Amino acid sequence: MISDRTLKIVMCVSWLRKVLLCLLIFSCLTTLNVFSQDELSILSGWKKFNNADNALYNEIAGEAYEYLETREKSLEKITTTEQYNAYVSAVREKLSAAFGPLPDKTPLNARITGSFLHEGLFVEKIIFESRPGFWVTGCIFKSQDSHGHLPAVLYVCGHTADGFRSAAYQHVIINLALKGFLVFAIDPIGQGERYQYVNEQDGSSLIGGPTKEHSYAGLQYLLLGRTMAMVRLWDCIRAVDYLTERPDVDASRIGVHGRSGGGTMSSYLGAMDRRIAAAAPECYITSFRRLLESIGPQDAEQNLLNQISGGLDHGDFLIARDNAPTLVVATTQDFFSIQGVNETVQGIQSHPVMGKIMNLSMTFDDAPHQSTKKNRETVYAFFAKSFGVNISETDEEVTPSDSKMLQVTETGQTATSGSKTIYDLIQEDARDLISELERKRSGDMNYSRRIREAAHDLSGYKHFKDAGKTIFCGRIQREGYSIEKYIIGADNGIPLPALFFVPKENKRQYVMLYINPEGKAADSVPGGLIEKLVMEGYNVLSLDIPGYGELKEDDQAGDSVFDGVSYNILFGAQLIGRSLTGIQASYISKACRFIESHTGASNVHIAGIAKGVAGPALLHAAVMEKNITAVALAESPISWVPVVTTRFYDNRIGSTIVPSALTSYDLLDLLCVMSPHKLLVYKPVGGDADLLEDDISTKISSTVASFFATQKENFMMVRKNDQRTFEKTILEWLQ
Repeated sequence: MISDRTLKIVMCVSWLRKVLLCLLIFSCLTTLNVFSQDELSILSGWKKFNNADNALYNEIAGEAYEYLETREKSLEKITTTEQYNAYVSAVREKLSAAFGPLPDKTPLNARITGSFLHEGLFVEKIIFESRPGFWVTGCIFKSQDSHGHLPAVLYVCGHTADGFRSAAYQHVIINLALKGFLVFAIDPIGQGERYQYVNEQDGSSLIGGPTKEHSYAGLQYLLLGRTMAMVRLWDCIRAVDYLTERPDVDASRIGVHGRSGGGTMSSYLGAMDRRIAAAAPECYITSFRRLLESIGPQDAEQNLLNQISGGLDHGDFLIARDNAPTLVVATTQDFFSIQGVNETVQGIQSHPVMGKIMNLSMTFDDAPHQSTKKNRETVYAFFAKSFGVNISETDEEVTPSDSKMLQVTETGQTATSGSKTIYDLIQEDARDLISELERKRSGDMNYSRRIREAAHDLSGYKHFKDAGKTIFCGRIQREGYSIEKYIIGADNGIPLPALFFVPKENKRQYVMLYINPEGKAADSVPGGLIEKLVMEGYNVLSLDIPGYGELKEDDQAGDSVFDGVSYNILFGAQLIGRSLTGIQASYISKACRFIESHTGASNVHIAGIAKGVAGPALLHAAVMEKNITAVALAESPISWVPVVTTRFYDNRIGSTIVPSALTSYDLLDLLCVMSPHKLLVYKPVGGDADLLEDDISTKISSTVASFFATQKENFMMVRKNDQRTFEKTILEWLQ
């Protein structure tokens, strides 16, 4: 008779055997899958293309350099005062357009929430509304012995979590105030007491640091043809409005100063507000060429709409000031290239016309991205000279005030003390645009042409006339078909690694163009969807477009990377009047040229299949390319409106946006103008990447179906609760 103990041991051994067997099987399957993925890689075997993760960035930068070269040549043509004045006027107009429309001025409703004395200073805690219900927090610092109308300096801080309360920023603020200036220091949005995504439990940001708070909301604003730069600039303009209303301020002597992100704002405000009598931006001004060659585009507020393609560079913030006193403050070890600073400032100073008119100077010190005693003392002297006051220029040791003493709001955050958030403003600004888009979908005889033109122009789509040189990289035989490996357009822009699946018998009219954000090999394994399509007799081209697969960009570089999604790349494209989606669509057109040349038929019918966030790029290409006569989207976004209306939208969905798109069109409009071609929308997703609920998708389906009224069979939408798989659906749809 077997004892209980022996029985337990036998059962345990049996269980362990089963576990080991399962692990062995899993290991074999994993190894097989890895082998299949490696087998289908292409660029890794070519040293010429071993910088593929920077290919997208380099293309954006390369286009930017061409625009910047054109601007440099235009400066060389300025030989008279009249030409200089015309250039200054043009720069101001371009900057106004690049920031996006400014809001209307409304009552500031300013109020003082408290005051105290600190080291001989009188400090007032201020709240004003830059827009109705949208609070800006700040503090006024002035000598307790001051009287009369004082020269004032608006101090704008850099990207610190505690805003102007940082000891380094307070050091400058207190020194300026002790020297007789009234200093108004404000919290930037997303910093200090103005977190827009505040965690009410611990007061932290739910999004991340300041740069991420700026970029997350900034992307939503881009859809509306507005910028985070505009939001930040407007807060500063309204701060100047507040200063001009104070009886202790001389409105003719208002200056601006700040470092890092504050240097950015000092440059913006100095260029855009003629009331700024003296501006001293610190650790920001460089040149776009050197910026792109080094750290690349930064967070949202540092990038304007079409800024580089519109003919603007950092130097234009200085030129827009004309002859108003301007001091550029720099450090030689800053991540903002000192070479760019020198080229920009010295280029203006040595210009035969600008150098004689502009009141521009520069100071620098050998230090990293920080404030130094030498630079601070130069700043004090600059404002003293600009405002005609006699002061001691010596930088004094001071004691910063405790940050709790500088708390302006009741809870320490505007969002939990009664203020609107940036999300609320975005909803207000989006409302009329969304309504106008809906209105224009009916009764417009030029609807299709208008939508195509808008999508073309705003996305930055560029048509490839030919695929360029193609490199054949080998063939893999599988049962019933073969896989040909290519590098498409090796000499024509970004090289595209591609797999061309060829059935033993081609018996279908369509050539399938397959795009998966996970890469060309993701669905190329035996038994996958691509194999099923090939076994049905379809030729299939599965390729990586910029941002996907072997062309996925370096997602660790930049100050605005969200879960592997680089907003810095998106902002770089924005600078040259393009978008990631538009660039990807352009390279889909390049793939179409390859299919034409490979099949020998210029009128070949192409059916595009896109999964997930690849959908918007395929849609843009499809409305531009006459050969794409069928499109299938699987779990893709089909409208950008949910990106705007969802407070916590998905970053990958956000990466598909086209700047200013909702001023003219939406993805939904591209679905509509696909008519009369075949269109399959399988379980679309919203701004949060979740599948759209059936009631929402039904409403969208009804809108699209109205454009397919005479070809109802060509449009199909599969909703969330439908049990059919994508594989089964698409094979039936293609029949």
